[in-house]
Amino acid sequence: MDTNLFVRFERHDTVDLLRRAVAEHDLTLHVPPRVYEELTPDSHPYDVPPVEQAIEDGWVEVTDQVDYSNPVVSATMDMVRRYIATADERPEHEIEQADAALGGVAATLLEHGTAESVAIYTNDIAAFRGLERALSEHGHESHVRLVKAYEFAQAIQDRYQFSD
Repeated sequence: MDTNLFVRFERHDTVDLLRRAVAEHDLTLHVPPRVYEELTPDSHPYDVPPVEQAIEDGWVEVTDQVDYSNPVVSATMDMVRRYIATADERPEHEIEQADAALGGVAATLLEHGTAESVAIYTNDIAAFRGLERALSEHGHESHVRLVKAYEFAQAIQDRYQFSD
């Protein structure tokens, strides 16, 4: 899960709607440590960051650090960075580490058989396309799905906002 998805629910004070949707579909949202860091800044406007409560409640998990020694994981992360750099016409070293970390987590889950498929919740199309291309090279093309984060958030809000 990308930082922007959770932040969108925080800003609209609708994290509970996300929790309800995740529970209804018996899912767990995985966030890389980099994304977790972005969601828990030193200066935050609340006593307990919403992601902390979600972790405590069990519907969000912070993944372990990705295993850079796994060639599929490291190749996926490198390819994601290169793809974004090319698409955005920026040097690779300027690409956010969290974007590459999403690729590392997806590769880890698929490589270890922890997940049969992964859905990437992001609005960063370049990051997703890079991740999709990298995982396709390792035989996971039919196991990755893009979920546009803002459309997903709107669908959750429409579905759960006024239901009991």
